[in-house]
Amino acid sequence: MDEKQTSAHAGVRESEHESAAEISAEMSADARARGSSAEETPAGALANLVSGIVATLMGTGSLAVALNLGFGTLTAPRAGTWPAILSVLLIVLGLALMSLAKTFTDAERITRRAMSVGVGALSIVIAVQLMPVIGFEIPGFLLMVFWMKVLGGEKLLKSALISALAVLALYLIFVTGLSISIPHLF
Repeated sequence: MDEKQTSAHAGVRESEHESAAEISAEMSADARARGSSAEETPAGALANLVSGIVATLMGTGSLAVALNLGFGTLTAPRAGTWPAILSVLLIVLGLALMSLAKTFTDAERITRRAMSVGVGALSIVIAVQLMPVIGFEIPGFLLMVFWMKVLGGEKLLKSALISALAVLALYLIFVTGLSISIPHLF
């Protein structure tokens, strides 16, 4: 490279570093505003290993259920085709995470804030169990209000309004428009 190209290349690098520094400063300000430290310690090898084990076990369980539904073929798929494919992907990713547990450093530590993921998953399980009994409208509405108000921190009125409109839209699309047989009240 000649001198002109080298100085131009260095100028680009400097502006990239300045941009990265600005972005890092903004991210730190956002983290402080949320009440968390900007330099949170990453998850350790044990947390990565446990996460990989959980993902692998979930994928294995899902694969067993998917295979019971019937896999079919790629040209004539059955109910278990896509769940089986996604289950295998989950197993592969879980195994990869386990094998890279010691060297993988781009993961956040599991904190109390992670409890909201478990609460959200449990709320889905409850809603799905209620849908065959009382239809999808009430559990769907309550699930969305719960997620928006409790897990998302939205105002109750806004959560209820958006949830009601979403359930109405789902009803109009699937029950009225597409005539899909799903449990519903009306």
